[in-house]
Amino acid sequence: MTLLVDHLPELTSKAKARVKQGYYDNRGTTNASRRSLVKAIQESRRTPVITEIKFASPSAGKIRESGNPLQIAKAMLNGGSCGISVLTDPENFDGDLQTLATISLETAAPTIMKDIIVSPKQLQAGARAGASAVVLISEVFSRKLSNTGLDSMLLEANRLGMEVLIEANSAGEFESLRRFRPDLYGINNRNLSTFQLDLSTTAKILAENSDIDRPIVSESGIESPDDIRRLRSAGAGAFLVGTSIMKSRDIQGKVRELVNA
Repeated sequence: MTLLVDHLPELTSKAKARVKQGYYDNRGTTNASRRSLVKAIQESRRTPVITEIKFASPSAGKIRESGNPLQIAKAMLNGGSCGISVLTDPENFDGDLQTLATISLETAAPTIMKDIIVSPKQLQAGARAGASAVVLISEVFSRKLSNTGLDSMLLEANRLGMEVLIEANSAGEFESLRRFRPDLYGINNRNLSTFQLDLSTTAKILAENSDIDRPIVSESGIESPDDIRRLRSAGAGAFLVGTSIMKSRDIQGKVRELVNA
């Protein structure tokens, strides 16, 4: 029997170290105006696809050789993306806060800060970088891997003017999010503790939670229009796609293919 490694404590430990070392202090500042991700999803005339800029990940390794992130973001938007998620974790995803700030300033799309969030200092850094929204991972807080509670994180994000997407990977975690009333609910098809990917996670969770009145975003493992149609039939209303787009030689064309699903 193979024992599965639990990666989430390591990811959060590295994030705490980055906070302590000052990575999130006075970096990537912009005066960009924020746009509502919720509104962008609701008003999208095509399939709402949030595209993600990441050059590496712990599960996939190197995804794309470092290029011009702004050029990539513009290609994504020309393909029909309704928002740009930017990884700001430099260790695990080759991310950069300055990339978030640049894209927030130079495009008209809502931007999302994606990181392993364990501290309000990270939220403050995201706000300074112009993020319209931030992703919080439910399990980080239910497993007490952050010294700050999820309710306090939500209040701080709201104070800073950012919308909040809270993601979960199980029906129990997802159900527990209801009392927090986040702006968006996320379902990560990848388990961040084991890195195992299961596209049926979205359907399994929504079979038990079908009456959510906020946008539901299915994340991870989406590669084709068929995947989009499958997840939409399960009840997802928007889709966050990173790796398959970042691996594509034709980013604009790949995004167009997905938004027309």
